[in-house]
Amino acid sequence: MDHGVIEQVWGISRTVMEQQIGRFQGFLAEDEDLISRCRSLEPFGSFRPRDQVEQDSSWKQLIPYSVLRHGDQLLQLRRLSTQGEARLHHRLSIGVGGHVNPEMGDCEPLLIRGMRRELAEEICIDAQPVQFRMLGWINDDLTEVGQVHLGLAVEAFLDHRPGIRETDRMEGTWQPLQDLDATDPGWESWSSLLLSALEPNPSSCQEIQSSE
Repeated sequence: MDHGVIEQVWGISRTVMEQQIGRFQGFLAEDEDLISRCRSLEPFGSFRPRDQVEQDSSWKQLIPYSVLRHGDQLLQLRRLSTQGEARLHHRLSIGVGGHVNPEMGDCEPLLIRGMRRELAEEICIDAQPVQFRMLGWINDDLTEVGQVHLGLAVEAFLDHRPGIRETDRMEGTWQPLQDLDATDPGWESWSSLLLSALEPNPSSCQEIQSSE
């Protein structure tokens, strides 16, 4: 991104979050159709300059947070100090995600387009389509970074084990789900909250075709 341009990020007010999703701390399961849920939330959000919302806990920057699965294995990430969000440096993560920025319009909801862009930028996914399943929402008001963000938790099911594209910003290894301990203090809070909710043999995934 051009450092001379102020990044515009999409989000919703905390009031909208509580009305449309709920008032909660931690992980809130919601097994809904992913595309329909994203489309229904879109009219309630807007873009704001990132530098104006990073300390504003009344407004939630919405982050699609994708867990990548291949069989019983998950992609475990470690965020390096070269990554932009200093509050997450050196933390372990199972989520690929980022801010939703203005995207070229098409028939897909904005959140889906943002999710696909982040996956393409960060991960070397070789095959399309990826299958997705909505898991729910992550809200952690106990941490500084969590107070201004809201996670849309999604599982992405792959038929191969891709590597990391942005190797200058993160490291990645594939690990069996049963070997990942949610109580490990090295996890970023969202991953710790989400790990205990993941099923060993998930079902009801949704296929989203690439628009390319």
